[in-house]
Amino acid sequence: MAMPGTHLRFAVTLADKLAIKDLSAYLSGTLYPDSRWTTGVERKMTHDPRFLDPDFPTDDFTLGWHLHCLCDQIQQDLLGRFLAKLTGLSSDEQWIRMSAAKVVQDMNDAKNGELENYLSLLVCCQTPFGESCEEIESFFGSVQRAYGGKKSPSWIDYARLWLDIELAPERVHRIEQQVDQLLMDEKRLPGIRGVFDQMIERWETADTLLQGWTHWTKTSI
Repeated sequence: MAMPGTHLRFAVTLADKLAIKDLSAYLSGTLYPDSRWTTGVERKMTHDPRFLDPDFPTDDFTLGWHLHCLCDQIQQDLLGRFLAKLTGLSSDEQWIRMSAAKVVQDMNDAKNGELENYLSLLVCCQTPFGESCEEIESFFGSVQRAYGGKKSPSWIDYARLWLDIELAPERVHRIEQQVDQLLMDEKRLPGIRGVFDQMIERWETADTLLQGWTHWTKTSI
């Protein structure tokens, strides 16, 4: 998954290209799939490939949900280019290193996305799998604490976010080690920080993965 700051920046950046009527529902939708961490809904349910279909969105909430899944896929592809040597590692170690790269990108996205203006819009407006609003709002609350009141989260904020969703402390520590290494990697760091602009370009060029996005341009609804 992309980190919340990247998801919010992606959705906010595209909002002026889309016919958004309810910004709160749209932004809540774009973070909703990862509320699975607190609700217990399986990832295969909130991130099913069918949500990539441009015909899936029927309102602003599901449009945000759709963009969440696109954001995850685009980022995974682009970051993979900077972490190309992961193939010989275990799946767990690949996840740790990819998560660290996502944190490094997120630090930059949070810094440049002016996210403070949007955190209060995160509310429980739909419960697609019968979750409780309290559980979804618990996830949103963790996001608000991590990003609120600061230009960009520090590692401590990310660690608290990971621990809030009950990721094992040992794995959080391993992510931290990889984050530290990437922040000192002068060769790969600029590329990771620049992935966001490539993500927007990929969406705008309607690559094979994204064909059909024009369903939701301002002229469509």
